[in-house]
Amino acid sequence: MPTVILALFLALAGEGMQSQAQAPNSPTVEEHIRAVINELPPDSPLRRNLLQGGRGDGVHYSWMDDMRKLNIKRAVVWIDISFDRRGRPKKTTLNRIEYFAQYDGGTAISNIEQTNAIRASGLDKQLSAPALDRAAHGAWTDVPRPRPHPFAGGMQVQFLDDEWLPSLSGGLYYAR
Repeated sequence: MPTVILALFLALAGEGMQSQAQAPNSPTVEEHIRAVINELPPDSPLRRNLLQGGRGDGVHYSWMDDMRKLNIKRAVVWIDISFDRRGRPKKTTLNRIEYFAQYDGGTAISNIEQTNAIRASGLDKQLSAPALDRAAHGAWTDVPRPRPHPFAGGMQVQFLDDEWLPSLSGGLYYAR
């Protein structure tokens, strides 16, 4: 049995290594980052983050390919959260998902043909689970005190189509 577990572990580790074709600071990746920086507006928070050395983890997910096929650069998932009396998330629910054709700024995609293609692709489902997980395990350091009861708030989780770009997720908001 231990041999089977070891073999499974080595197979999974090898698979993970194959999915990351480039080193995080390789010249190719840095050239790609420079090209993205040049496309972003001067006051862009993502541009500022990249210029300060921020990088994604290089892990490529299948939903990134789906986003690229649909010409989506950024998705913002809005999560509603109810908290218990200790300020810990009790329940997280999906509020909505907005899709954008730019990494920073712009208006959400509203073209009916494109929104129908997004729904048909299953991208909503692919992004919902990791967004809900991030929200449930987020750092809730600025939950106000004293807390009213019931206390509800939310979080936005951002997904980008590029594994080398850092996610600027977080945006905690409060309903009451």
